[in-house]
Amino acid sequence: MRTCRLSLYAIGAVLALPCWAVAAPPTLKQAFDAAWQRAPGARTAEARQDEALAARANAASWLAANPTLGLSQRADHGASERDQRESELSVSTPVWLPGQKSAREALAARSSEEAEAHLKATRLAVAGLVRTRIWEAATAQVTLEEKQDHLHHLEGFADEVQRRVKAGELARSDGLLAQQEVHAAEIEVLEARTAAAEALSRYHALTGLPELPPLEPEPLQESDAPANARLLAARASEQRARAALRLAEASRAAPPSIDLSMRREDERLLREPARSIGIAVQIPLGSAARNRSVEAQAQTAIATAAAEALEAHAHAGAELDMARARLANARSALVAARARATALHEHTALYEKAFRQGERGLADLLRSRALTHEADVAVARQHAALGLAHAQLNQASGILP
Repeated sequence: MRTCRLSLYAIGAVLALPCWAVAAPPTLKQAFDAAWQRAPGARTAEARQDEALAARANAASWLAANPTLGLSQRADHGASERDQRESELSVSTPVWLPGQKSAREALAARSSEEAEAHLKATRLAVAGLVRTRIWEAATAQVTLEEKQDHLHHLEGFADEVQRRVKAGELARSDGLLAQQEVHAAEIEVLEARTAAAEALSRYHALTGLPELPPLEPEPLQESDAPANARLLAARASEQRARAALRLAEASRAAPPSIDLSMRREDERLLREPARSIGIAVQIPLGSAARNRSVEAQAQTAIATAAAEALEAHAHAGAELDMARARLANARSALVAARARATALHEHTALYEKAFRQGERGLADLLRSRALTHEADVAVARQHAALGLAHAQLNQASGILP
């Protein structure tokens, strides 16, 4: 019978293995990919990239517009004995001049580069938001765990105090003081639980995932000369605006049209119909006023993109230096928090011994316990702060998960 039960347990464990595999926490990259699929800006950036690729393929054509097919027919219905009839079939198409075509191709190429740069900038922005949401939730979670652990210790301590109160070793006021500390800790746990739920909800809304990735600091992948995605996007926008200005200057006149026609003339006096082929070229006359508004818009776009590139360049180095300083400070703060927690644990141990021997009061012991708990929470928060500092340095270096 025991063998049968063990076999059933083994079968159940094997069947449960796929569930455990599915329930494994996601990685940082999986969280980023999930957020990218849900981000509205991602769909816009991808659509603009497809739009730029289509425009680039269209710019390779010499045709400025779709060809036009024409058909005309004339007949002599008067009293003339010639009985003349004419039929004409024509095809007309506007074509780009060499300068206009090269300007269109340059604009299409710059537009494709701009779309690619903005796509990378959008991906990095989404990665930064994911990193922030993860470590916000991690900080709230570790705070909740520390407060729950503190509550458990206080409950055990309060039970001990109550036993000593009943035994007549402590006053009833000491029992009430210990009990109010338990209630205060319960309130803190509830507040921390609410904060943790809110932080996890923001992460879930961003990624759609129910669990956080493993709360380990990211491996640092800092580069000496990181490519600032925002700066590259601003420079690409400036180059596209300059290409649009060159196209507007090259298109002050409308593109010329080439007409090809075939005419057939039937006349009673002629034995056979007369056929002819005609070629015509129409060259529109343009002036600077034709595209003045388009050129002005291009100049505005150039000025805007240049200002954004200048601002991004000024902030690129500052963000990286700030991230490095934040990481160094987080490491130092973690060392200091650990040293403080170690000292306070030793201090509380001495106070507990003195309290049992009647050399210290309950209020002093509770104060020491509260300080020790604050130190433990500070250590946990500094661990999360160090993880966030790693993430922010990778973010400032342009590193995607």
